Amino acid sequence: MTETTPPVVRSGLTTALATAAAASAGAGLVHAAAAGTHNGDPTLSWLFAAAAAAQLAWAALAVLWPHRLLIAAGVALNAGALLAWVLSRTVGLVGPLAVVEAVGTQDLLAAVLAGLAVAAGLVALLRQSPVARANVAAVGLATVLVLAIAMPAMAAEHTHGASHEHGHGEATSSHEHRGDDRETEAHEHDADGHAEGTEASVEGPIISVDDPRLSEKQQERATDLIDETRAALTAFPDEASVVAAGYVSIGDGRRPGAFEHFVNHDHLTDDKSLDASAIESIVTQRQADGTKKVMSAMYILSSGSAMEDVPEIAGELTTWHDHQNLCWDPSGQRLAGSLVNGECRPGGVLRATAPMLHVWLEDTPCGPFSGIEGHGGSCEHGH
Repeated sequence: MTETTPPVVRSGLTTALATAAAASAGAGLVHAAAAGTHNGDPTLSWLFAAAAAAQLAWAALAVLWPHRLLIAAGVALNAGALLAWVLSRTVGLVGPLAVVEAVGTQDLLAAVLAGLAVAAGLVALLRQSPVARANVAAVGLATVLVLAIAMPAMAAEHTHGASHEHGHGEATSSHEHRGDDRETEAHEHDADGHAEGTEASVEGPIISVDDPRLSEKQQERATDLIDETRAALTAFPDEASVVAAGYVSIGDGRRPGAFEHFVNHDHLTDDKSLDASAIESIVTQRQADGTKKVMSAMYILSSGSAMEDVPEIAGELTTWHDHQNLCWDPSGQRLAGSLVNGECRPGGVLRATAPMLHVWLEDTPCGPFSGIEGHGGSCEHGH
């Protein structure tokens, strides 16, 4: 009797391949969530969206069409995502992504899922049998494990490390907020000065336009600047209107409640100063639902200016400040770190800022011009 060669049977879905598909899908979901949290940065947002689409698409195809070539493509895809993550956290990538990022919860878990997809995919390639089929219980357990990793990762805030929450965010202890202690040296109050007898009766920082320690001219200048600025901010009801007007995020304010600064580089380099029609920066605050609420305008003097150059408006009320320890990426437009023990960490190039002044859209407990950190350390910001 003549023996016949059995026909080649199309490979089935193995336990290893099912695990790889689930892990790739989990990583894709995390990257999709990251794309949403980076909507202020088009480059990163599109990269995360592309990675999410590729990982999710491969997961679906691997289940429906489990061929070796497709499995190898999935291994390469997830290995590439994992390698990009490792490089971005060690030496940086290229172009605007050449900054070494800090490890965050969301990106770490996405990397873990991609690594799991690579490992399981390799196992599928090495052990794949033409008659192999997945173990339902094992696949179910793998899926639960992947979801247990992916769900908290999707909910986690995609951070860039403490350096991106610079002096206007939570990490204020590492920054020199110098507006209050140098302002008196930089200003000469108007000739009409303070009203006699008021200094002894009023104590604490000046946080109100009506403070009797301000001269009439100071009160008038402060009131005019507040009214003009708040009128101009009505053109910016939300983040979309800010971005549409040419403002670009510097990359801070990633966590709920944190402030994010959007800068218009055309206004930053023009010759205008304290002009409500050409505000250099607009500050938003991330809400619990992920939206960003416009909170203040921030006027910034021209590059090279120092605290000695700030114009007199209303003395101690108008708390100009600068930052001497911020580090920036090669574009000079996004934060990359802060100065720690003489080094930029996690990366970037040290560049001091020009003096800047907030004008809040609504009155705050620390005054209409206070920095986010408060007013001279004696008033805690209420936002």
